[in-house]
Amino acid sequence: MNMDLAEEIASLKAQMSMLTSASPSLPTDFKSIWVVYDASKTSVWCSKSDCPKLNRKVTYDVVKEEEDEDGELQEIITQGVSEEMVKSGDYDRSVKRVGEPTIRNHDLGVLAAFTSKKKATDYIEEYFRLNRDNFDKESLPDICLTEISIMS
Repeated sequence: MNMDLAEEIASLKAQMSMLTSASPSLPTDFKSIWVVYDASKTSVWCSKSDCPKLNRKVTYDVVKEEEDEDGELQEIITQGVSEEMVKSGDYDRSVKRVGEPTIRNHDLGVLAAFTSKKKATDYIEEYFRLNRDNFDKESLPDICLTEISIMS
């Protein structure tokens, strides 16, 4: 398990523990949870390391061979070169380096969870009201609401 993820889970557990102990009026016998999620932001698995859905940063390490004054061949290695520089430069070899994903979403696209449908729909209305100027017109969010029944 990734250390950042483990720390985040531990933090969320601590917050939930604090919330449940601080508020005795918090319902613990609810029958369902209402989950608000963005279906367009669910995690994806790609077979390629340079999958565009993960928005990985791509750089190149390049090698240029030069002859010094003694007639010996030496290699000059440059790291972190952009693709444009590799195509325009005079390099003997290049190695593609693909970074970690830069898009981080909840695995299921979850934005929030509530104990009532009213609270969830209020959240959705507020979400759209607050973010209406920030949405990309090409890819609007696909906000969904679902009920998860809890059986004991």
